[in-house]
Amino acid sequence: MITSIEDARLLKKIKKQDMNAVINWFDTRKSKFYKIGWAYLKNHSDVEDVFHNTIIKVHDKIDQLRDDRFFETWVTSIFLNECRSLYRKGKQNDCRPIPETANETDMDTKLEVINGLEQLDERYREVIILKYLRGYSQEEISEILSMPVGTVKSRIYRGLKQMRLILEGGDKDEM
Repeated sequence: MITSIEDARLLKKIKKQDMNAVINWFDTRKSKFYKIGWAYLKNHSDVEDVFHNTIIKVHDKIDQLRDDRFFETWVTSIFLNECRSLYRKGKQNDCRPIPETANETDMDTKLEVINGLEQLDERYREVIILKYLRGYSQEEISEILSMPVGTVKSRIYRGLKQMRLILEGGDKDEM
C-alpha cells in the first residue's frame, strides 16, 4: 500500500519508468525484503540477485500494475516469485554467517528455526515467512498469493503445527 506522499511521488516516477525511483523505493524497504529473501535462499549474493531481478521486472512491467494502492503487494509478489525461482534451481549455497554478538543459545535456537523452515512444505513456509518475518496481515497475504483468506489462515495453522513437530523432533508427515 502507498503510505506516504513521498511513496506516491516515487510511484509516479516509477510509472514513468524512472529506474532511480525504483531503486530508491527498494532502498527504503530493503531490510524487510531481505528477510524474505534470506528465509528462502540463505545466501547474501543470491538475495542481491533477487533484488536486482525484481527491480528490473518492476521497471519493465510497471504498466501491468492495475491499482496503485497495491503497488507494494505487487512488488512483493514479484520478489517472492524470483525467490521461488532461484530456490527451485537449487543455485543457493548453504552459507550462514554467524553474527559476532550472538550468544550460543540464541544462535542454536535461530538455526533450529531456520532448519525447521527449510523442512516445511513450501505452501506453509511461504505464509509463515510472510506473516512472521515480513509482518503481513492475513488479508495482505491473501492478496499477494491470490488465495482466499481462509486458505491463508489454515496454511498458517498447519504450518505452525508442522513446524512444532519438526522442532520437537517429530515427523512432519504425522499431521
